[in-house]
Amino acid sequence: MSRAALICVITTVVATGTLETQCTPSVLVTYFSQTGRTQVMADAVADGARAVTGAAVTVLPIDSTTTEHLLAADAVILGTPVYNGNVAPQVLAFIGRWPFLEGEMRDKLGAAFVTAGGMSAGEEATLLSIHRAMLVHGMLIVGGADWMSAFGASAVTEEPPFTPPPGTIDEVFLAKARGLGQRVAGIAHRMVCP
Repeated sequence: MSRAALICVITTVVATGTLETQCTPSVLVTYFSQTGRTQVMADAVADGARAVTGAAVTVLPIDSTTTEHLLAADAVILGTPVYNGNVAPQVLAFIGRWPFLEGEMRDKLGAAFVTAGGMSAGEEATLLSIHRAMLVHGMLIVGGADWMSAFGASAVTEEPPFTPPPGTIDEVFLAKARGLGQRVAGIAHRMVCP
């Protein structure tokens, strides 16, 4: 269990003189976005995670995400656009910088989300690529809210009928992103606050 998972905040309730324990699971949503659409998905994932009472949610692009952010998180939800049926090269480089030898990522929750131009443009393959990398680090993989998003959340951005204006995502995919964030944060809460 991560160090963050062991931290509970103890507050004194002055009126009653009793102690109340409140656990705070930490969820990191990190992403690479070239056109802004993957960032829109990241924000929806974070909104879903924030729906879980007590969850501390951080949203950062990968170039602002440090090793300290990764180590402090109980759950890491990683997003990428689909590039040629795979993760973006920037995301591969980011994963390559994760701490590895000491098993620091072991037993953290991991999840993924992607954006792709078309319906058969490699969404599931890309989600599974992220999952494989997380599994190598000993992470525990969490899928989306239901069977229709079993591997995580994905969005189609350029194939009719899903052709939203630039910088936006169709609501059907934003709902999947919120569902993923809420599920991950809910499981993190149960793990951290038994």
